[in-house]
Amino acid sequence: MPFLEQVNLQFAHRVGILGLSVLLMLVVLELMRRGWLKEKYALVWLATAGASVLVGIFPHVIVAAANTFHFQYLTVLFTVYFFFTLGLIMSFTVAISRLAERNRELTQELALLAHSVDKLERRLESGS
Repeated sequence: MPFLEQVNLQFAHRVGILGLSVLLMLVVLELMRRGWLKEKYALVWLATAGASVLVGIFPHVIVAAANTFHFQYLTVLFTVYFFFTLGLIMSFTVAISRLAERNRELTQELALLAHSVDKLERRLESGS
């Protein structure tokens, strides 16, 4: 099989990838524990760390992808991280759009409530 050829990823690099991946997992779990990171966003980061662990343990995944798409190894990594970044930006854009819409709705509700309170206060003042 051509994708099982020897990978030119040095042991130190593999250990570095594994170490950083485990560190990322620990940081994400700590942020979740403190309540600073919601679960739905933590899943993205945990999946990223998990994929990095797999690449650190099985670097042949990079070779298989490079051979499939006829890219160099580094190009495969940059492409994966590029699409990951695009996905993250899209996810944050959707979240911000939802929050902006919810903010608009709440502002309108607040204005209606303030108007109702003003009407009730005027009615109380004129009635007394």
